[in-house]
Amino acid sequence: MSNARCGGSYPAQVRSLRAAPDAPVTAVLYATKGLVDVAAAELAEVVPAAVVTGRTDRFLLVRLTPADLAELGARSRTVDDVRLLVAGPASVASADDLRRIGTTAAAAVADVLAPPDGPWSVTLAARNPPWRRRPRWDPAPILAATLNGADPTATERRPVDLRLQVDGTEAHLSVSLWERPLGKPEGGGPAWRGALRPTVAAALVRTALAASGPTAVAAGVYDPFCGSGTIAAEAVRTGAAVFASDRADEAVTLTRDRLTALGVADLDHRVFVRDVLRGPDQRVSARIVVGNLPWGGQQRVDGRIALFDAVAHLVAQRVGPDGAAVLLTTEEEALVARLRRHGLAVTARRIGLLGQTPAVVTATPPG
Repeated sequence: MSNARCGGSYPAQVRSLRAAPDAPVTAVLYATKGLVDVAAAELAEVVPAAVVTGRTDRFLLVRLTPADLAELGARSRTVDDVRLLVAGPASVASADDLRRIGTTAAAAVADVLAPPDGPWSVTLAARNPPWRRRPRWDPAPILAATLNGADPTATERRPVDLRLQVDGTEAHLSVSLWERPLGKPEGGGPAWRGALRPTVAAALVRTALAASGPTAVAAGVYDPFCGSGTIAAEAVRTGAAVFASDRADEAVTLTRDRLTALGVADLDHRVFVRDVLRGPDQRVSARIVVGNLPWGGQQRVDGRIALFDAVAHLVAQRVGPDGAAVLLTTEEEALVARLRRHGLAVTARRIGLLGQTPAVVTATPPG
């Protein structure tokens, strides 16, 4: 399975590390909560020599060379960001602890990079941090004092941009080596309500391919809720043949434009208008189904139960003996029940996305 990026421009590395290309460094790979294992599998393919030294439900700590770090930045599709670890993980139970880790990070940035003049920026990602407990205290003045004026409330990203990740009393600081987070979409692309982040779409596609046999992989991937084509585009990047449909004309147009920009031709019979309530479409020969079902108020759906019945029927008709379906939904119990009525083996996992916890539902033939 290829992970090469196709079409468009991607983040260029801002600066080189003050280290030999083969001298190991520690990086932090941030991923969508609940999809870290998918990012780890991609890492093993892209950089087989990388060593995972720590793991949570939101990030991986990885030991690798600067050369491999650059390769990961160029080829990764499932990680939201990759940064260089400059302090921690360490305890930040108090203001003094935060001051120490901030001082350590500032010294490391000066040692491993050639930081330009001017203030730095910092992104604060905190879950149950100590400063919200009694006695409460403010981390902002400490971060500004130790990280060259960095303000966690500012929105402007500086050339030296750090991330403070806090989970309870454990924290680390990492610094970006790229102009923007690797998984952040570039501006100016097609807009569609409910569109997935490309990293989540890539993770869904990888999950489906991993659950399928070689015959199904060769037959391709079908997204029956294509929207602006995020899933279809990620499937194309793996080298898979792609089919996509949506009930909205506008969505089909956006998806065709997106795939055309990736160099895909002959799209008239592969990307088309179709409502899943009308049943499976004979134009589709793919045996892998990957879709983002309408959820969270993103798209109006009349008759949600009918939708789940139709999706389960479509999956049962399409996946065949070695295929798979991977579907994102916030109502997995209703969907899972209907998939199982068709004799499919079903698993589900919750992820963190847009302040909600939708489930990734995977369905495969029994046995």
